[in-house]
Amino acid sequence: MASQEVKLERKVFGKVSYPKVVDTNFSQLVQPQQTLVIEEPLSVAEFFDEYNRLFFDIPQNGSNGTHEELVKRSSSYLGITGQSEETQALLDEINSLRAQLLSAQQEVINLSLDI
Repeated sequence: MASQEVKLERKVFGKVSYPKVVDTNFSQLVQPQQTLVIEEPLSVAEFFDEYNRLFFDIPQNGSNGTHEELVKRSSSYLGITGQSEETQALLDEINSLRAQLLSAQQEVINLSLDI
């Protein structure tokens, strides 16, 4: 193996000349400044435009980000709890009519068996 001579040259800087030659700031480690974009909040009209656009993309049921959640939050805000008196009256009437229908059907069956 042949030996080869390598000449090294070293430069030495003094305390005063070193900062003038070598950049001593950590500029390579600093993140580039990002432009901060502040979006204006939606107006009520813009909100409903977005709501209409996303209406069918919103899941019907669930606990977060659903139509069911919107109904619950809006109902709570408006002070609506449970069913209204009108709705309850209609449900009571439906139940009464179902009972009458069942009774009438039973009577028809009884009459047809007597023949």
